[in-house]
Amino acid sequence: MKKLLMTYLLNYILLLFVYTTIIISFVSAVPATNGKTDCINYNTDFTLSTEGWSVENTIQDTYDVTDGGIQMNLVPPRQFVRMHDAKNLPYNQFEGRGPTFNASTYMHYGRVSATIKSANVGGAITAIILIGDGGDEIDIELLGGDPNHAQTNYFYGHEVLYTVNGGYHEVQGRPVFDDYHTYTIDWSPERIQWFIDGNHVRTKEKQETCNPAGECKFPSEPARIQIGLWDGSIESGTAQWSRGPIEWQQHDVISAYIKKVESQCDPRFNNIIA
Repeated sequence: MKKLLMTYLLNYILLLFVYTTIIISFVSAVPATNGKTDCINYNTDFTLSTEGWSVENTIQDTYDVTDGGIQMNLVPPRQFVRMHDAKNLPYNQFEGRGPTFNASTYMHYGRVSATIKSANVGGAITAIILIGDGGDEIDIELLGGDPNHAQTNYFYGHEVLYTVNGGYHEVQGRPVFDDYHTYTIDWSPERIQWFIDGNHVRTKEKQETCNPAGECKFPSEPARIQIGLWDGSIESGTAQWSRGPIEWQQHDVISAYIKKVESQCDPRFNNIIA
């Protein structure tokens, strides 16, 4: 009887967490009456707190609070099955499970910086993302097994094209999985700029995305800040791109760390809230 009550209690807590996350997401997505987006300027030290952030894909088995910040843990699938596609490229039938940290509000243009130490295993992807409900996306991704590079990308939600809008950039200093580096996205109506440790590495001008008819394939919808660790092993093309697939029989857990996140919402398009 006691075991049954504990099971009910745990299920209730899990459902409460899920419903709370859904409600926060819904409320945050509703535009303010003046047409601006309600937006928080974050200055989160993850060695101290996760306040203002919700977590997807976890019952707190995929992250821990440590002296080095949030330790994101990519945990193995219940079963490891290696597959091959028609070209004999390997991938995994089942994916590992990692967390995604979500800001509790949206941002409609602004700047976000994340200080991160990435995962060090090929196939594990550490990502800093701005993502809109309609599919617009701006990101920086760190591929496990690549010690001195980061990849940047953006997507226009109405026409998502892969392997088209990406960039590949050197990261100076110690390997990205051995030390913390700071990755920044600066997003305005005119352009997107990416920085690594304060060094400018890329700019994409909005006008470069426009066709002769004046349609500009440029991310422009309010977006949520996300930081996560995910397994790129379950599709053969993604597995090769991410330097995977992961050999799960060799790993009990794969970790990456978030130390700090800072963001500044552009006040021309956002209501800055406490």
